[in-house]
Amino acid sequence: MNKVVITGIGVVSPIGNNADEFTRSLKQGIVGRRSLHEANPERFKEFDADEIAFPLSGFKPPPYAKILDPNIQYSMAATEEALSDSRLDLSWVDHERIGIAVSSSKGGMYTFEHYNERMQNRPSALVAARVYANLLPNIATQWIARHWELRGPAKVAVAACATGLFAIIEGIRMIEQGEADCCIAGAGDASLTRLMLAGYRQMGVLSKNKMIRPYDLRRDGFLIGEGAGILILESEVYAKARKANCYGKVRAHVYGFEPSHPISFDERSNGLERCLQELLKRGGIKPREIDYLNLHGTGTQSGDRYETAQIKKAFGQDAYQIPASSTKSMTGHMVGASGAVEVITSLIAMRDGFIPPTANLEIPDPVCDLDCTPLRSKDKKINLACSISLGFGGQLAAILLEK
Repeated sequence: MNKVVITGIGVVSPIGNNADEFTRSLKQGIVGRRSLHEANPERFKEFDADEIAFPLSGFKPPPYAKILDPNIQYSMAATEEALSDSRLDLSWVDHERIGIAVSSSKGGMYTFEHYNERMQNRPSALVAARVYANLLPNIATQWIARHWELRGPAKVAVAACATGLFAIIEGIRMIEQGEADCCIAGAGDASLTRLMLAGYRQMGVLSKNKMIRPYDLRRDGFLIGEGAGILILESEVYAKARKANCYGKVRAHVYGFEPSHPISFDERSNGLERCLQELLKRGGIKPREIDYLNLHGTGTQSGDRYETAQIKKAFGQDAYQIPASSTKSMTGHMVGASGAVEVITSLIAMRDGFIPPTANLEIPDPVCDLDCTPLRSKDKKINLACSISLGFGGQLAAILLEK
């Protein structure tokens, strides 16, 4: 089985529209929370003036992507950065050996809302064919292949909030199994629409205090963010042959499942515990060897309790010794993109030797008693990093990255 390395990253996020800006914000504990009107008064003019979320600010889509739904724009921009960062010369590469695994948790929600309103106001209005080319969650992969003239295998995973990590694992598997030499993998998401916010409110998962505080005693839910995270994955042999710089190596990865409820996890179950134990087994390591744990950490009461309890069951007393954090406290919950952006966060932390903070963690919940790096980043040499994703519907995933 081929070993897989990461040679390029691209990020579009509420705390930076490229990897350099994103890195500076992670180190400084910058929080991307802002008023939707302040961030983009034209785009969010129909929202309440005091609506708080984690929107992008100052993002300019690539010229060729302006007609596309925002989730695809974000993925295209992040792909462009990741390809440049990897220095992968596409004129030299066999385009039938480049795979793509880029997804979204829901697809084109802005497109859906716009045309739904249009049809309500004018039932006889014609709907352009490009509506469907913006609507589906697999379309970002198609646009990436079309723009860069790629003809390799494509796999699209949809797993709610775990979509980004699922997509990356699908890309890794393509290379491990010899289907591709390299792969563009990750996810983009654009969920700041009235429909989606109304749904999250009805579920009771949005913060009424308009503050995301993972593992804090006062936490009451999350706030939505947008953006994309894209990785360039390559077989180790392929990367060495072209003398590529590598962020890290994939040591192990795993899927899990805990289907007790559509939007929550049963604290009495052991789905994530089994997932993490299998990750340790596949990685051939002890928990104490992990230097950084990027948590899912959404700031909901039950979700943070569940994740903490499962990690302690899987890792035992070693769980208390592993520096951890939830970077959703800075980016907001980027939904389908979050898992991909958090893998990139782990790679940046490993490269630069620091633990990103959990912002807003001022009064730690005694039940959520891991080392969650409150408020400020800290220096730390990282050789092994682990990132965890949980998704509505019971999807679980984890990845172990090696420097």
